[in-house]
Amino acid sequence: MATYNQFVVTDAGRALLAKAIANKGTFTVSSIKTSSHTYTQSAIAALTSLDDIRQSFPLASATTVDSTTIKLEFNVTNVGLAASYTLATLGVYATYNNSETLFAVSTANDPDIMNAEQAGALVRNILTTIYIKTSNASSISIAVAMDTYVTKAMLDAAEKKALDLAHPIGNVYLNIGGADPATAFGGTWKKIEGSYLLASGSYDGVTLKPGARVGETRHEISLEEMPNHGHEGNTDYNGNHHHGTWGEHSKYGGGPFGVYDNNSNHAGSNGGVDWDNIIYNTSTDGDHIHHFTTSKSGGGNPMRVMPLATVVDAWYRTA
Repeated sequence: MATYNQFVVTDAGRALLAKAIANKGTFTVSSIKTSSHTYTQSAIAALTSLDDIRQSFPLASATTVDSTTIKLEFNVTNVGLAASYTLATLGVYATYNNSETLFAVSTANDPDIMNAEQAGALVRNILTTIYIKTSNASSISIAVAMDTYVTKAMLDAAEKKALDLAHPIGNVYLNIGGADPATAFGGTWKKIEGSYLLASGSYDGVTLKPGARVGETRHEISLEEMPNHGHEGNTDYNGNHHHGTWGEHSKYGGGPFGVYDNNSNHAGSNGGVDWDNIIYNTSTDGDHIHHFTTSKSGGGNPMRVMPLATVVDAWYRTA
C-alpha cells in the first residue's frame, strides 16, 4: 500500500492565501486531482499545475481544526476509469475569482496502481484525509460537492447524528418482547428491570432524582400506619356463688336471715309462715374485675406492593 509525503503548499498557493487575506476574502478548496507524473520534493513549491492528470474528485468533507489547520477528505475511486495508471501524485486545487490554482501537492513514496473499472470486479475507493497548515485557516472556504461518493466515515457520522437526535443519551425506549435497541439504533443501552417508571420531582415531601431507584417490593405496616380500630370480646362464665346475710335491724338486733316478730305475716326461711325472713342487702365484698385476652389473627408477613400494570421491556441509553 502506498504511503504519501506530507502535503506541501505551493508558492502559488501561498500567494493565493496572501491575496485572500489582504482583500479580506476567501478562496475555495474545490477538488483533488491525481497524476501519474513523479515529482521530487524540491520541485513541488514551484508547481502551478500537474502534468499527466488522470482523475479529478470533488471534496467529500472538510472541517476547520484550528486557526491555522484545515482537514479535508476526498474519496478517490476507480469508478468510470477506463485505463489503469500509477497514482504517483495528489494535487489539491482551489479557486479564487473563478480562477483555479494548484494549492498543495503530495507525492507517493511507493505509488499504487489505480486499476481500471471492470465489470463484476470490486470498486476501489481510497478515502484520502488531508491536513493543511496555513497562516490563516479562516481565509479558506470549503466547497463540498453533495453528489460525491459517500464514505464510511460520513455514514458513521450521519448515523451517530441521527441516533443523537432521535434517542439522545438518557432517552428511555419501551417495547414488548423486543431486543436490545442497540441492535436497531446503535449506542449503548441499559435495561431497566423489575421497576416502574416515575417522573422526577417532589413526591410526598421526597425529592426524586432522575436515575435513582426508589420504593420497595414488600412493606410491613407499622403501628402508626395501622387503621384506627378496636376489639370486642366475651369472658367465660365462672365463680357462681351466693351470700348469706345477718340481720342488722335497728330494733331487734342481728341474726341469721332475719328476726321473728311474733306475727304470722311473712314466709319464713323454713317454708312455713311463722318464720319471718327479713331480707337485707349484702355488703360489697363481691366487687371484682375480669382480665381477658382476645385471640390472635394474621401471619405478620410483609404485603406485596404491586398495582395493576402492563409489562414492557424498558431500556435507557447510556452512551
